[in-house]
Amino acid sequence: MEDAIISSANIRIPFVLDNGFRNDALLKMGFKPPQCRSTGTTIAGIVYDYCVHICCKLLKDGIVIGADSRATSGNIIGDKYCMKLHELAKNIYMCGSGTAADLDQLAHLLSANMELLKLTTERKPRGVAAVRIARQHLFKHMGYIGAYVIIAGTDFTGPFLYSVHAHGSSIKDNYLADGSGCLAAYGVLETNFKLNMTLDEALDLLKRALIAGMAADVNSGNTYTFAILKKNSVEIHTRNVPDFCEPIPKMLAYRYPPKTTKVLKQIKYDVVSSTKMME
Repeated sequence: MEDAIISSANIRIPFVLDNGFRNDALLKMGFKPPQCRSTGTTIAGIVYDYCVHICCKLLKDGIVIGADSRATSGNIIGDKYCMKLHELAKNIYMCGSGTAADLDQLAHLLSANMELLKLTTERKPRGVAAVRIARQHLFKHMGYIGAYVIIAGTDFTGPFLYSVHAHGSSIKDNYLADGSGCLAAYGVLETNFKLNMTLDEALDLLKRALIAGMAADVNSGNTYTFAILKKNSVEIHTRNVPDFCEPIPKMLAYRYPPKTTKVLKQIKYDVVSSTKMME
């Protein structure tokens, strides 16, 4: 009998459903589970003309980054033309998804630190400095600051592209996307990205990725903004409207000509005007 008990205890159960039973019991007791909140937004970035080190010479050209412009609060569109592209320094820019107030404050914090670093070192700030400060600040607050950002730009090492999560982790890659529409954007990026892309190819791919995210995600849309970041220049293009976001023209005119409404019945009243003198 003991052998049977021991052998049955050693059986490896493939799935443990204890937490599921616990959650069901909590719901029956009236416990309200936490509500999931969407970050909204679709942001993306691509390194173009990317090459490896050849004879100690760095062969990279620049970065293209972009974001949609819809800011939501639950099911309500709060702002159709929200600017989600923030300048941290002349050579460093940030796209943000998450809580709008947190993103604005994080952008102000990083911008101030980049300016102080520039004045202290008398050099252009590096991208890794902005990423390091963002990571430390977000990790300190353990995800309570709702900021999911892409930091991109150029410095003496060439173009750089980082994604920083709200809990303080970061990723460096040749193409990145974030926000609630990032799954659709990643589908386009992973399918079509290639090394040594020209500027036109990278811009076309970025636009397709942003449009895919805007089409698949209800919290992304209206217009999109993109920027071309090179070593000595920055170009920003705002309010680009995809075809499916064009306003629908009104099909009917709401001004009716006179006598359009048919009079069914007329009632006449005799009105007598009278005045009473004050004593």
